[in-house]
Amino acid sequence: MEFDNYIENLIARYLNGDCTVQETEELLQWIRKDPVNQKAFSEIKDTWDSIQGKNLSTDEQLLRFYKKQLEKRKVIRLSLWKQAVAVAAVLAIGLFSGIMLMQTSEKQVKTAMEFSVPLGSKSSFVLEDGSTVTLNSGSRLVYSQHPKTNSREAFLEGEGYFSIVPDKKQRFIVNTSDFAVEVTGTEFNVCAYPDNPFSSTTLAEGSVQITFNRSGQIYEINPGERLRYDREANRFSRAAVDIEPEIAWKDGEFIFRNIAFSELVRRLERWYDVQITWSAAELRQFTYTGRFKNQETIWQVLDALKLTTPIDYSRISFREFEIMYKKP
Repeated sequence: MEFDNYIENLIARYLNGDCTVQETEELLQWIRKDPVNQKAFSEIKDTWDSIQGKNLSTDEQLLRFYKKQLEKRKVIRLSLWKQAVAVAAVLAIGLFSGIMLMQTSEKQVKTAMEFSVPLGSKSSFVLEDGSTVTLNSGSRLVYSQHPKTNSREAFLEGEGYFSIVPDKKQRFIVNTSDFAVEVTGTEFNVCAYPDNPFSSTTLAEGSVQITFNRSGQIYEINPGERLRYDREANRFSRAAVDIEPEIAWKDGEFIFRNIAFSELVRRLERWYDVQITWSAAELRQFTYTGRFKNQETIWQVLDALKLTTPIDYSRISFREFEIMYKKP
């Protein structure tokens, strides 16, 4: 990755919270201009987030970044010299595109692959059978094929949208901590973040069979339906839903329909890789309906919330915000 030193330093100042409003707008325009720029930004952001010492000055942080990049290049050269690595295709989506991580296991007949997406990012990739998967922010997927059992199997933590190539001879199974979703070819969304009070599967096309881990109960849903599991109450609900808000995230949009304020905050934290604190009991009764695209910054989103919800907010640090209840 080679580009103007000015842009690289601008990204560094932005990630360290030192950019002016004008510089931030300049950077956003550069990112939106070309998918190559989006990929370059996400690569720097992922490396930047992995560096310890977030309270360092921009110059010190940038020095550490260059050192980290050099170390990564050395590791990559060594790995390529020792062995050939099978690479799955990655499609960068939105402002913050996730970086796909792949691991190979020499002990298995088929390659086991691990895909991880950091907070504030998302990634799409193509599996070796042609199926496509899009992972949402803060998600992890481990995928492998088992020739003996004629199955394609994955374990998901987080949220993913799956478009599975039909194959009646090979089942595709997505395992989560709550249930397993089995298909032969279809499109569906699975949301199973460990810190969520619920997990769910929404079917866009085809058919799925869902087996719950605790009870062994098996359920089937139709296209346009969602099966949602309440973890605290240990019960599920099946309902017809509007598909668009359920899967809009994969296309770089947030669409909310009467979601609880607490859930809204949780999603914004993942989407923008920020921390948002709030404590006012009055906010628990609010639900939110709205629509955002990934071009909006977290400040723009919070400003929009102020127009429709009795709140105010303050910035604690570059990635920390506090929301306060504002009496009407």
